[in-house]
Amino acid sequence: MSRHEHGHASLLQAFSSLTLELQRLAQHKDIEHFHGHALNRIGQLLPFDSAWWGRAALIDGLPEEHSSYLHRLPPSYLPDWQSIKHVDVTVGRVHAHPGQAVIVDMRDPANGPGLNWLGTTYNIGELLCVVYIDPQTHLSDHLALYRAPGAKRFDADDCLLLNNLMLHLVAAVSANQIRTLVAMRETLTSPRNLALAVCDQRGTLHCAERGFVDLLLGEWPDWSGPCLPVPVVDGGYEGRHLQFEASPVGDLFLLAARGRTLLTQLSPRENDVALGFGEGKTYKEIARELGLSPNTVRHHIRAIYNKLGVKDKTRIAHLLHTPPD
Repeated sequence: MSRHEHGHASLLQAFSSLTLELQRLAQHKDIEHFHGHALNRIGQLLPFDSAWWGRAALIDGLPEEHSSYLHRLPPSYLPDWQSIKHVDVTVGRVHAHPGQAVIVDMRDPANGPGLNWLGTTYNIGELLCVVYIDPQTHLSDHLALYRAPGAKRFDADDCLLLNNLMLHLVAAVSANQIRTLVAMRETLTSPRNLALAVCDQRGTLHCAERGFVDLLLGEWPDWSGPCLPVPVVDGGYEGRHLQFEASPVGDLFLLAARGRTLLTQLSPRENDVALGFGEGKTYKEIARELGLSPNTVRHHIRAIYNKLGVKDKTRIAHLLHTPPD
């Protein structure tokens, strides 16, 4: 094997190891720390000094950020970039050819005083940027890697590497969000009766279980997404046919939704008893499982019958929510 072939083989092996590591991180890191760990690992193969990884929607030719992760950059970078984004040549170049990385010299006067100012302010000489546009939501995932003035210049091999890496990064982010949904489900009350989703502060869904979409359509039959039909606030929403809680996770929200039925009239403890009773468990089994006395369980059962207007556990079972797909 020639030295050139050996170099390509080593790069391919390193790339394969990196993609496997990204999947491992997606499964084991929480949603708030995944990006940082992933970028640290990427830097071992494709060195950079700082980075910006985010998701946006293109509106009137300009990106509106939905979520952002700044790596080794201060929070002020984002509003400073927003003040010059209308003259940032990077935007037009990457969106003209999605999936194809571009190199931009932020110190070159030909690229405009706005970008020159941003590069000087944050000690950036050059950037390497690529976007991936989701065919359904039309949201774009973008990753910009920055190198300081005087550092090794980005080249065609770096572009090729980032082009191939970006699809794996998008998949890893989705896997990480799904893992977060699964992990969070078990911390919630009556998790089998909840449908989960992740959205950003603008109310755009990034990831949703099918049961969540079904509940939205039950409340708003004409809804087509990807934006929620109501504003997302810390706390949630309560409507005629569904209710959901919104919990902040980094700069995103975890949404836990359930349909509104007669069971919403029950207290949390009564709901727990109803679930067990509707599954055919005995008073003693429910009492042992919930840490209650059998007499307390009987008291809850009487209250459930009165509130729901039913007389037997079969009817309670019919009223229980069907677990979301």
